[in-house]
Amino acid sequence: MIWFTWRQLRTQTLITAAALAAFGVLLFVTALMVTDLYADVAACTSDCDGVTKAFILRFNSSAAFTAHATALAALYVLPALIGIFWGAPLIAREVETGTHRLAWNQSVTRTRWLVAKLTVGGALAVAATGLLSWGLTVWAQRIDSASQDRINPLIFGARGIVPVAYALFAFLLGVTLGMLIRRTLPAMATTLAVYVAAAAAMPLWVRGYLVPSRHDTVPLIAESIHGMSISGDTGAIEVFGDGVANAWTVSNRTITATGATFTGPADPTVCGVQGVPAKCHEWMASLGLRQDLLYHPDSHFWSLQWAEAGVLIGLAALLAAFCFWWIRHRIV
Repeated sequence: MIWFTWRQLRTQTLITAAALAAFGVLLFVTALMVTDLYADVAACTSDCDGVTKAFILRFNSSAAFTAHATALAALYVLPALIGIFWGAPLIAREVETGTHRLAWNQSVTRTRWLVAKLTVGGALAVAATGLLSWGLTVWAQRIDSASQDRINPLIFGARGIVPVAYALFAFLLGVTLGMLIRRTLPAMATTLAVYVAAAAAMPLWVRGYLVPSRHDTVPLIAESIHGMSISGDTGAIEVFGDGVANAWTVSNRTITATGATFTGPADPTVCGVQGVPAKCHEWMASLGLRQDLLYHPDSHFWSLQWAEAGVLIGLAALLAAFCFWWIRHRIV
């Protein structure tokens, strides 16, 4: 059964291996470039903010930035491809063509048949994504150290163990939907839709609450105001203050002394159409407003990584358990 499952996934695996080899070469070549760019930061011993900012600027205009963006995109796309092309057809194609009955009539139990498919497919998915995630995480260490934004949701999802958990979840999701739908192409399309919805929901509504966030309330000063929105009809105003440096700001409200969200109204003499932004900022700073901040500092990175990976692996385990129940009681 293991050999037969490998033959089913052989083409996808060889294509993935070739793509990983290409990424490996790309990361190796550009790693030398990053090392050269980072030399001034490594040699700096004091007052290194300017040197670090210069490194970030040089990196953003180099070929290494393109390599980073490409690998980042690959780590978001790879789990989806695994779910679509590895998971969804794995059982759907056999049920669709009826070849599963041939295996079951040759002394291969349903449980053993499914164990072989999930073990081989899951191991390949974990290995492929794990190699790419490990390579990018190691490659980007200097960049993450300088920019200190690895906790940022866009970067976070392509670092550490989270991509591996997404790949395992996507694979089991594809297998489950293929088993339920019993048609390969509809199962692939449904897997893509469900996975994209789940992957988008996690950073938007779930990730920020997996680990208790920090809460700070700080005075709103003119220098910390970076934007505002004023209603032309009511004069209601929404003020956007700076987020927390080197952290992922989950919530950022401008509040009054009573704790209520500040909505104005704005003073039209300084914040109107003819007003000067600097004067408007000074007026708002004089109101005694505060910023109510919920955020995750960089120190929460691994806590969030393990928490999110645990959720995804738990979902994958539930999908696997459902597959075993379904194949024993439903598929004929």
